[in-house]
Amino acid sequence: MPVTITPERTALLITDPQVDFLKPESVVWDHIGETVEENDVVEHLVQLRDAAREGGITVFYSPHYYDAGEYESWQHLNPIDEIMFDTRMFDLAGSGSEFIPELEPGDDTVVCSPHKQLSGFWSNDINTQLRQRGIDTIVLAGMSANLCVESHLRDAVEAGFEVLVVTDATAAAGKDALEAAYTNYGFIAHETATTEEVVSRLSQKEAAPADD
Repeated sequence: MPVTITPERTALLITDPQVDFLKPESVVWDHIGETVEENDVVEHLVQLRDAAREGGITVFYSPHYYDAGEYESWQHLNPIDEIMFDTRMFDLAGSGSEFIPELEPGDDTVVCSPHKQLSGFWSNDINTQLRQRGIDTIVLAGMSANLCVESHLRDAVEAGFEVLVVTDATAAAGKDALEAAYTNYGFIAHETATTEEVVSRLSQKEAAPADD
């Protein structure tokens, strides 16, 4: 069944809408650039953000960044940590941690504290920010598909949220990683859909599709 999108109970949650995931000057563009461009992720995220605003749905950002002390002191790095630390991805001292201009947060955007691992439900305040606003449904998009997006999805579902994942508003480090994420979305998310299918529901221009 399709997820019910009710403005006062639904959030658009975008993970990591930042330079180091979405712009060619990213320190890891050689890993993720191809699928970001093929999926037209930036344009799709803008469309989702604009539709949510039009429909009175609150937009949440879950960012990812590190400071100099963390780069110097962390000792228990997994493979993705090693890539990020070797390249100083999401370095607060550089431009890679900045929100991309197209998705600069407005006064109506809830910017959560940064997640330091893959899921914001463990290492930032997403759960509190959502629950305090009466949110029980999440439309999820952002970067990257098989890492932060999938981790936010898993923990949101474990926390009792209903989650719709927008499949073409994300990308990954290669097509295999992207396809793996799509497979898992199909098992875990309450619904998957494309940007085109979701924007009218967010903006409340059309009702959610009827059950067959």
